[in-house]
Amino acid sequence: MTAFALVIAQQSVHLYRMDRAGAEPVAIAHAHDDPVAWVASHLPARAECSLVSDIMDEAYIRNVLPPIWLAGTRQQLLQRRLTQQLRDNPYRAAVLEPSGSWRPPIRVSLIGMGQSERIGQWLKALTAHRIRVKGLWPLSALIALSVNHKAPRRARADAGSGAANKPPPASARPVLALVATQAGLRQVLVRGKTPLFSRLALSMGEGSLSADFVLAEARRTIQYLISQEWISSAEQPVATQMWLPSEDEQALEAVASDPALDLQFIAPVADAYAYLLPRLKSAPAQLQFLPDESRTQWRAAQVARTAKITGITALVVAVLWSADLMWLSWGKRNLAEEQLIRAAAINRQANQEVLRAKGDLTEAGLAVATVQAWKQTIAAQPDQLAGLQHLAAALSNSPGVAVQKISWELPRLPVQVAGAPPAPAEPFACPVVVDAAAAAALPPPAEPAKPSLALLSFSAELPRTLTQRQALALQDSLLTSLNAGGWSAFLLKSTVTLDPVQVQTGTLGEVGARTLELCLQKAAT
Repeated sequence: MTAFALVIAQQSVHLYRMDRAGAEPVAIAHAHDDPVAWVASHLPARAECSLVSDIMDEAYIRNVLPPIWLAGTRQQLLQRRLTQQLRDNPYRAAVLEPSGSWRPPIRVSLIGMGQSERIGQWLKALTAHRIRVKGLWPLSALIALSVNHKAPRRARADAGSGAANKPPPASARPVLALVATQAGLRQVLVRGKTPLFSRLALSMGEGSLSADFVLAEARRTIQYLISQEWISSAEQPVATQMWLPSEDEQALEAVASDPALDLQFIAPVADAYAYLLPRLKSAPAQLQFLPDESRTQWRAAQVARTAKITGITALVVAVLWSADLMWLSWGKRNLAEEQLIRAAAINRQANQEVLRAKGDLTEAGLAVATVQAWKQTIAAQPDQLAGLQHLAAALSNSPGVAVQKISWELPRLPVQVAGAPPAPAEPFACPVVVDAAAAAALPPPAEPAKPSLALLSFSAELPRTLTQRQALALQDSLLTSLNAGGWSAFLLKSTVTLDPVQVQTGTLGEVGARTLELCLQKAAT
């Protein structure tokens, strides 16, 4: 998606295209241009755009807070101060000055953005063209990120060498940044990476700024900052960094000898906006002036795009998973058919062994037992496959039940040896837990129970969003579907504790697991 940046200057509006290489100028809108028509002709629909303000009408109010350690309490107090000082300004923010120690910050700069009606017109034009506005930042926030706090290029001759004259850390020392933009000379007071004060001086003449004009404006700004206690007189000379057009670098070297300025460097910059706009990627959130409700459409579009990508990904994974299961089922079906064919071949081979026994009863009995065992295996296998089909039919009638693990079990095949008594049959059925008193009260069975051919045990999971009553109803519905067609289903582990003696317990705020274990069996007909 194409990203743009719109700089609202004092008398014009500048559009830049953002990419990895930097910012590329696109067009300039003047005062007589209609914002709606201009946006429609220069910006594609559904693009992303960041707003940057470079206007003169900005309010910077210095305020002092009590030492508050809790960030939430301090933020509430800042919001009240902003409402009191800048009541009629919708674009406002509070910036805390770094304390430079472990103590909480107490000095704050209350900033209000001017020309709110003009900014609102451009916001409406962008919204009408379905442009996603990411936020509104002042140009001072980008200038603060460009300030270099490393050692200055020049060392002053009158710098003392004693401990009393030791300079403060570079990150705590205030820096006055001067940037020549298309709107004029922007002057920003920075501590660390935080802009505390900003002022725009308009150049009366056309062309590049003169050295006398820059020097006079810097002196005027420093006097104002000292008088309003933004900086102290002990912090003079003020560290100064300049970004000016390249043709002015030689002419402005004269400001280095000014006693009020500690000029650290002068960087040649032809287009200040193209130089500063790439720093929007790391712009601080506290200097974002656009209210949250103004970015609702952009956030909703982001959430919708994320949900769309997530849905498509989940659909692709489900299709691949289903294809894998179908391939696995096809392989198991082919394997079962091969086993049936092999069983028929072994049955024929066993019959031939009986014919070759020639009266040897031991070998004949072993051959007969082998034939009987394979016959029972062949008879039991269709019930195992029928059990899977019966389970699938029951699950289709109980939506929301997800089977986790299925296991099957066949009875031990008895081997009859000639001359030996038959071995006692081992019990083969689903484990059923029955109370002793209830079992004694039951009448004796009229006829012996028929042996089971196969057991099918599985564990399933119910939706966690169901209540206990709904989970129990879904469990009963599944049992009803399973107890049909000659099949018997036994509940090994219920999703809800059914013991009337046991105390029912749970934890509020946590959804417990909805799992159950069942055993399915079918007796011989």
